[in-house]
Amino acid sequence: MTSSDTPSQAAPSQEDRDAQPAASGSLTGHSPDVTGRPKGIDDRPNVTGVDMSPAHHRAVAILADAVGRSPVKVDAEWTWGSTLVVRTVIDDELTIFIKAAADQDVHTEAAAIALARSAGVPTVDVLATGTDKQLPGGRWIITRSASGEPMQDVGRTAPTTSQTLDDLAECYTRLHQVTLPGHGPLGPGGTHAVFATWSEWQQRIIERALDQLAANGAASDHFLARSHHLCEKFATDLDAAPAALLHADLGDRELFVDPGTGDVTSIVDWGDALIGDPLYDLVRFVGGGPADDPRPAQLHPTLHACYLRRNPQHRARARRMMTFYRFHICVVEAAWEPDWAPAHIAWANQLIDDLS
Repeated sequence: MTSSDTPSQAAPSQEDRDAQPAASGSLTGHSPDVTGRPKGIDDRPNVTGVDMSPAHHRAVAILADAVGRSPVKVDAEWTWGSTLVVRTVIDDELTIFIKAAADQDVHTEAAAIALARSAGVPTVDVLATGTDKQLPGGRWIITRSASGEPMQDVGRTAPTTSQTLDDLAECYTRLHQVTLPGHGPLGPGGTHAVFATWSEWQQRIIERALDQLAANGAASDHFLARSHHLCEKFATDLDAAPAALLHADLGDRELFVDPGTGDVTSIVDWGDALIGDPLYDLVRFVGGGPADDPRPAQLHPTLHACYLRRNPQHRARARRMMTFYRFHICVVEAAWEPDWAPAHIAWANQLIDDLS
């Protein structure tokens, strides 16, 4: 999970906390006291991480009510935008997270996790979900911490990396067996996706990024015109692609592994899950970052080979589709970080040439 830009504010008083309404929620597959010990009202957690806002404190209170015990340690995680994530330690054997977000429906994320688990993909346990108007987006989700260690911490050059990538290819293969109506982001409840076609979602995201680049003066009119033309030209190819459940934002921080064997132990952060072409997942893995990020060149060849061995496809078509998805990511990353824009735009221009 990722962090919150919420500015530091004073913690609410005990009177304020007592006056707050109880959160509405449901505990999934666990008794109200999952730790086996009643919550003590005088427990005082050790707080670390970013400064705690009133929303963070409210999230901790919701979590304590849900599990029946106050945490002994609280860590407000750093996140992007309006997302709020708090990591809490209940005891030596139980670490759990609570997450809320104004720009994502975390209940839909919980549905995506359930879909992935039903396909045999290792994910975190969802312990509870609920609503509370004092949190961003008004909805929250509580999950158990992931087992294993992030691949980022184990290292991309570890002796177990080949096993990790082969196991990830198997996880993607299982995930991509899940299908739902529609394309793009999942709708409420995770029962369908919200766009009629895959090209419609692709064009929406790229056009939004191109508009941002134009507003920043970061891209020439020639590049903008070439990009729009490519999207229009590629629509038929996109809409001919298969549609399946995608993680769509997997990096080496969200991929947890057994450091001894390299086996994948958990995949986290499903808030950007999509219905779309499985090849997009392959390109998106560690795909976000500056143009000179070494991770894709180090990890993609093995991952792609392992996946395509399990899922044979026409090689020329697969290369063409993945080239377009790399173009998509270049445009989005250029708009995301101005310092990355020149190199990503140069790369995107080369990819347009390759696809012409």
